Amino acid sequence: MDTSKLYLADFPAEHKIKDVDIVSLFQKRQFAELNSIVVCKDTYGNVTATFGQNNWYLMPFARSKEKHSFNFEEFNNHPELQRELKLIAYGWLFNKSPQGRRALSFTSVESQLKCMKRTYRFLVKNNLKSLKELANSRYYIKFESYLQSKCLAENTTTYTFVSINAAIRLGPWHKLNLGLTIFESHILSRKLCGKEKQQLLVIPERLCNKIYGKAIELVNDAIPHKQLIVEIENDLQNNYLEGKRILDEKIKQGHTYTLMEEMGKVNNHKYALAIMDNQPYEAKDIIAPLANIFQTIPLTTITEFKRYIGQLISSCYIICGGFSGMRDSELDKLTPNSYYIDIFEGREYHMLQSHTFKLGEKRETWVTASASKKAIELMTTLTNKWRQEVTYPDEKYKNSLWINQTWRSQPPKLIKDWPQRLSRFCRQFDIIVSKADYQECVESNPRSLERIKATVIVGQPWQMSSHQFRRTLAFYCVKNRLGTLVALKQQFKHLYLAMTEWYSNGGKLASFHNLVIDNQIQQAIDEVNAETTTNKIFSQWHSNERLSGKHGKAIMKMRSDIPHIYSSWDIIYKAVKEERLTLHGSAHSYCKSGYDCDMDGVIIPQFCVDCDSGSSIIDEQQAKWWQKKHRSLVAYMQSGEEISVSERSHYITQVRAAENVMTDFNMPFTPFEPDLKVVT
Repeated sequence: MDTSKLYLADFPAEHKIKDVDIVSLFQKRQFAELNSIVVCKDTYGNVTATFGQNNWYLMPFARSKEKHSFNFEEFNNHPELQRELKLIAYGWLFNKSPQGRRALSFTSVESQLKCMKRTYRFLVKNNLKSLKELANSRYYIKFESYLQSKCLAENTTTYTFVSINAAIRLGPWHKLNLGLTIFESHILSRKLCGKEKQQLLVIPERLCNKIYGKAIELVNDAIPHKQLIVEIENDLQNNYLEGKRILDEKIKQGHTYTLMEEMGKVNNHKYALAIMDNQPYEAKDIIAPLANIFQTIPLTTITEFKRYIGQLISSCYIICGGFSGMRDSELDKLTPNSYYIDIFEGREYHMLQSHTFKLGEKRETWVTASASKKAIELMTTLTNKWRQEVTYPDEKYKNSLWINQTWRSQPPKLIKDWPQRLSRFCRQFDIIVSKADYQECVESNPRSLERIKATVIVGQPWQMSSHQFRRTLAFYCVKNRLGTLVALKQQFKHLYLAMTEWYSNGGKLASFHNLVIDNQIQQAIDEVNAETTTNKIFSQWHSNERLSGKHGKAIMKMRSDIPHIYSSWDIIYKAVKEERLTLHGSAHSYCKSGYDCDMDGVIIPQFCVDCDSGSSIIDEQQAKWWQKKHRSLVAYMQSGEEISVSERSHYITQVRAAENVMTDFNMPFTPFEPDLKVVT
């Protein structure tokens, strides 16, 4: 069984789960022995889950603060179904696929199990004992009606059938004899739902300005007083602890309190009130220095101060997400060192660095706004003490910023309820949907009409989620012509341009509203673009400048016998105007294939050096970019910072590409020699 996706590289081999024939135990109904089978151990060898437990704690596999367990408790009253579902989940988790399929990530298995539970709820509702009952046409018709009655989204219905198909494909392993054939999931879901796929919503412009504007205002106002805010937070915590110590001491001395109930139990609510009564200082006196500064913000009680801290945290999150378009999993891994400034061709770029997981985990960077600097700075100060006290699920992501101490009696915790927090932010600052906002929402989200009807209500606060940042950034970038789809593709770390187009859907149409096209100006722009492209192509063919890249090297070889289409400026210009010749450039290379290129080099630039289509051209200016890339990557890999095997492999391929380019231009460099570790 392939379990490589479950374990980190340094996970002790002796604590990895050994392959056990649980199917035989299941078939022979040896349930006592089956229930004792270990499903998961941590790095210390402690058992965290056994087959018999109804809540499998799988943090060593998941390494996530949110999704780290398989919970089967809702089926406690139906042991046969519960046991069967556990068997299937076990097969997915440890990749028992007889077809030798690639192992799913933990999050994919967790999501697949969540979808499968929907089917098992149907089985429970109809008093059925096994998934195989769906082979009976009578029950299958009922199952389709059940899904229709739930009014599920088309995607949700699709994934329900996908999870059943995954169980069917495990058949040769689990031997449940389901008697089911693979379902045409997309066809069935379209038939049952009759709904179009609904996009996440673009935040209407007026509301977007209010949300982002308020977040920036709160952060800007708090930055000069960040140390005072932290001191007040620490003083309130110390005041609580001192009150608790005084109360506990009095209880030990025999003082009688109404907080004591029968059998010596303590009423927690009364206990908390008694702690407040025994605190040496009044909370309002501790908060007073900040309340005097922000006289327009209610700051007289602990509750109001806690709300203010929550608003600051949400503001920082909104700024980082809104101006970068990062996924919530990527925002989640921001640390005090995530922000930096990069300078390219004399221009400053504000950057955020984090981890991305969608296409395999790796460190990535995102362009952002200057406001992110203050957001990271404020969160770094606010959470300095909390980050030392919080328990991180994975040491690899230690020091991440999004922490809060909600209750004085409990340690700080990682924040995981962002949809509720963001919607609460809108409610607290009266980010209310107007009729104009609703109409704009309809126009900006042509593929989300059902979602709009369900969630956007005039007169009610906007319901915000972290993934709306991504959709909103893409939409307004295209609407206001702030960037190209290719640039957005790189920013969003998409594999295909079509996905970026999906995110920006509606933006191009919105840019046409109230737009008056001046034909003469457009014609002049087209002429300038054609002349610029022609000049560049002519220079590449009719000069002695050195070139690299597959097509660049081909050009150098053919300069003595130039093809007719490149023979003169006028012929090249005519071909460019007729779109028979194109040339598109980036910081690291030109491409003669234009938008017919697969764009892999946008994300992984080393692909362009020796691209499969033979279309890349690299001039001396771009070679300097590769020279700079070589220096920065070599310095990083030699810095001693911990780098995973996959990351190092990714960096080395870029270094080798850079060295090939520098060799072509006779640029001096020291070849990078990676440290090799001998494994015995």
